[in-house]
Formats: sequence, structure tokens, C-alpha cells
Amino acid sequence: MKNISNISVLLLLFASTLAFGQVTISREVIGSTGSYATGTTMTLSSTVGETVVQSLFSTSIILTQGFQQSLTNDSIVTYEVINESCNGANNGSIFIDDVLGCVGPYTISVMALNTTTILDESALVTGSYTVEITGANDCTYSTTIAVGLDSEDDCTLKFFSGFTPNGDGRNDQWIIENIELFPENSVQIFNRWGNEVWSGKNYNNTDVVWVGLNKSGGDMNDATYFYVAEVGGQTYKGWVEITR
Repeated sequence: MKNISNISVLLLLFASTLAFGQVTISREVIGSTGSYATGTTMTLSSTVGETVVQSLFSTSIILTQGFQQSLTNDSIVTYEVINESCNGANNGSIFIDDVLGCVGPYTISVMALNTTTILDESALVTGSYTVEITGANDCTYSTTIAVGLDSEDDCTLKFFSGFTPNGDGRNDQWIIENIELFPENSVQIFNRWGNEVWSGKNYNNTDVVWVGLNKSGGDMNDATYFYVAEVGGQTYKGWVEITR
């Protein structure tokens, strides 16, 4: 009986050895330890267990390794986008804040995809653009950035019917939405007796904007006033109410 038990144990050990022999362990990173170092002409970011791969070539070479290998342009370029406000506004913008390994200030060239015509980066329509970046240390980088659309409606003028110029920082100015898209314009404000109390050319909601003052700089009374705006060869008329 003892011999039979010993034989059974040997058989089990042999079977276990065969089972473990069939297991295949693939190559893998077993830790995330690494280092980050910056020198005069090189920045090295590493993770233990992977081959170093060059991800950006320029005057300053950036090398990444392992899990830190760049997968998207966002890991190299930090940027801001202002979407086109409405169809036809042409007021989308791209701003480059930082480029890994590059020294600012940056010079950028923005082009529609598959074209070579350089566009104004602050007057863009909805779409994707090739952005070529040059740093002050002569580094260069190219990426693709998309500009979105805030409203699918066509750009039209919207005249607000009232505002409250009481100095609280809210609704202190009379806003004409999208007026900045039509820079050549004139706006006149009249009282109920038809007397002009304020006027401005090239109204833009910022430095040329009605804040409830008359031509002499005095506060206008709470009342209903009437406007006549000449914009793009068209005349717009309506009313606006001051409530302090």
C-alpha cells in the first residue's frame, strides 16, 4: 500500500510539471518606475522595460520611452481653440501655449489640410488645419488642430431690447450681437421726441459701445429710446430700454 501511495505522489508531481511547462509568459512591463531628465539639447523621459524611441526631432531632441511614448499631439503641444461663433463668422482662432522642447515665443503657420496657403490664425472657419510651429530656439513641429462651430445658425445681427447701466458689471452696455462681423457701420440713438442723444461709427461692443450716456457724457434717464443702425448697406430700426 505504501508503494502505491508513493507512485501516486510521483504521478501527480509529473503531471504538475507538464502543466507548468505549457505556460508561456509574454514580454511585459512589470513596473512604472523611470526617470525624467533635461539637458542642454535633450529631454529624456523613460519607463523601465521598453526601448527608447525618438518621438520629436528638432534642435532640442525629445526622447520618450515605454508607457510615456507620445500617442497624440496633445502630449507635445498645448493649445487653445476659440470656435467659430456662427456660420460665416470667420472668427475661429488657434493659440499655441507651449510646445515640449521648444522655447517661446512661437511663430505659427496655419493652413487648411492639404494646402499651402497660410491663413490668419484669428480668422478661421470651422474645420481642421495643419499648424506648423517654430520656436525661438529654431525647433519645429507640425500638428493638426480642429476648429469647431458654436452655433449652426447663420450669423445675423441681434439687437438687445434693454440694458442696465448701473455699474454692477452686468448688462452695463447695449450689446448688438455679431456687430463686430460688420466693422463698417453707424449707430444712432434717439429719445422719444426724435432728438439724437448718442451716435457711434464702427460699433463693436467694446471700445465703441453705448453705455447709457448722452453726447456730453451724462447719464441718460430710465426710459425707452430708439435706434437706427446702418450695417452692410441695410437699415435696422427698433427700440431699447434703459433700466438702472
